[in-house]
Amino acid sequence: MIDPVASLEGPGRWIGEVYPTSHFLTIARGTFSKALDLTDLWQLFIPLLIAIPLVMGLSILLLKKQEG
Repeated sequence: MIDPVASLEGPGRWIGEVYPTSHFLTIARGTFSKALDLTDLWQLFIPLLIAIPLVMGLSILLLKKQEG
């Protein structure tokens, strides 16, 4: 199985597609195994660039501040 998200269904598939690690693994596999460059992989960086502010914003909203 090359892409583990491909075998998922329902909410598991959605979480797998949204989770940034699945996109990072595809980029890493293309870079190291297939010697692809940025022009070949640029479209895979878009979900990662969207995920960065989303994850940061959710972590700021949902994590409680620790004082002390």
